[in-house]
Amino acid sequence: MSKIPHFFKAKSRIGLTNKPLNQKDWNFGVEDAPDAILTPQFLKIFGNYKLNEFTFPNPEDIDPKDYLSVLRVNLTAYKDLINKNLGVGETQIVIGGDNSITFSSLLALQERMDVSKLGIIHFDSHGDINSFNVSPSKNFHGMYLRPFLDNFDIPQINNLVPSKLKSSQALFIGDLKLDEEESEYFKIHRLENINRSDYLENKEAVISKIKAFLEEYEHIHINFDIDIFDQNIAGATGIPGDGRWGSEVFEILKFISTHPSASLDLAEVNPKKEGAEKTIKLARQILKTILGL
Repeated sequence: MSKIPHFFKAKSRIGLTNKPLNQKDWNFGVEDAPDAILTPQFLKIFGNYKLNEFTFPNPEDIDPKDYLSVLRVNLTAYKDLINKNLGVGETQIVIGGDNSITFSSLLALQERMDVSKLGIIHFDSHGDINSFNVSPSKNFHGMYLRPFLDNFDIPQINNLVPSKLKSSQALFIGDLKLDEEESEYFKIHRLENINRSDYLENKEAVISKIKAFLEEYEHIHINFDIDIFDQNIAGATGIPGDGRWGSEVFEILKFISTHPSASLDLAEVNPKKEGAEKTIKLARQILKTILGL
């Protein structure tokens, strides 16, 4: 990607009304990641860049009966901020925050382009495609993709996405830990997932699959959750990974970065958790790889 990077800070944990599934902590601090990653010193390496920021309300400050309305208003406002400020020749780079900020990123892209020409590559250890009624955690950060691929069971959120994507427009990369309903959804809709063993066993076949996907779409959106990595590499996150993906992710990112039109979300870094320095360094490496530095 040779365009000017336009960074959009998303200071958010609005998608976390409850503790992350099977975790003891609330993941307080994930909203501070944009400032921790995009320090003035780090930004200097990009030379010419643009920067905007948006602060979401914290969920504990929202009356539960108003939560969905506040969520809708803020997701829409962040989408509007992106499209109002993104200039010609600039690359949309969103830095979160919890992963629900991807909803606004995708909404911004859909407003600017023909949705049939958009492909999504989802790097994660989770599917993030639950419906609300069956979600074990009831956290929106585990549901935000569902409204883009199917009807979502919260109408005021579902109605924000009038144009749905086909299942073939999404490619998942990661050793996904799927909830029961998510697993069934993947099977029924034949969603494509590349796990680490696929890559290690037949790298050429995986690269060919990714290449075919890239060639299919005029624009590629990369949704990157830092928890795809082994927790020894990226421990400062909401739900740490279980010891699988490592440096091979960068081989794939470097290949994807050759696409002429792409955008990126980077989410779930928590600078207040143990291992933050190492995790922030990793996040910066992802940015540099995608932007060809």
